[in-house]
Amino acid sequence: MRTLTSEQWRFAKKLLAEAVQHQMELENGPMQNELIEGTTPVLWFGDATKTSWLTVATNPSAGQFLKKDGTMRYDATGPFFLRESGMSLSAYQNDRHYEQSIRKYNCYFQQKDVYKTWFGKEQGGKLEGFLNGFGASLYDPSLQSVIHTDFFPLPTKRYMGTISMRHELEETVFGQTFFLRLLPLFSLHGIILLGREHTDRFRKLDSSVTWKAPITLTDYPDAVVEFGYSAELGLPIIGLHFKPSEQFLGLGSRNDENEVSHGTYGSANGLREIGRHVRKKLDEFYPAED
Repeated sequence: MRTLTSEQWRFAKKLLAEAVQHQMELENGPMQNELIEGTTPVLWFGDATKTSWLTVATNPSAGQFLKKDGTMRYDATGPFFLRESGMSLSAYQNDRHYEQSIRKYNCYFQQKDVYKTWFGKEQGGKLEGFLNGFGASLYDPSLQSVIHTDFFPLPTKRYMGTISMRHELEETVFGQTFFLRLLPLFSLHGIILLGREHTDRFRKLDSSVTWKAPITLTDYPDAVVEFGYSAELGLPIIGLHFKPSEQFLGLGSRNDENEVSHGTYGSANGLREIGRHVRKKLDEFYPAED
């Protein structure tokens, strides 16, 4: 694996320091019972030295940091920097710890114990299955590279959607600016927003995007997709009104108008097919330059 450039190191450490400062403020406020004690911010997952697709969701899952019994993943199964008992965020604030964290971000998908419950297994389903159909992969170097990030870089005990303060956090200066300020760290083919709510949020953050009308996929009519192009970023933007990693659970158990079950949508083969359809539409709307 190539290493980050000196400019990327400086940029990443600067933004990590800002995220740590924000975490310190939240730990001393009304979010203190929602944050996972001992954790540190996660700015991204994957190899930022490659030109990649960027997938975007809400915030790091608690499963990245906690075992099933609720204890911290301090051993080899813990892919991120965790503060040992008694170590404050103030003590974490130094170049050595920041560099350890950044290395873990960058080699995340090469580590033994990637959290595949959410991302999916190699050649499996969930997000990876969709990406494979799209022509990309979190793991496979023969396909286009993918890195992942979240709008909110701090892990929480509960799903963000169940936290009453979520919208207040989104409206803070940090919530309104951090994600877009992180993007220059990466070299990107484009951005894939995982879910309607993330598509709507990005729409508010980047007013330079020219969006096409949402479309449905002929063979999977309940899979709604939006395509746009950000003049500010110079990138195509894909907004999925579904979450491949959650296997279309939000659609319930009914069949679509073609009598195809949503279980079929969420299967590994179904997700690959959906990924292929989305890539074909992308190439129709935004043909690759020679």
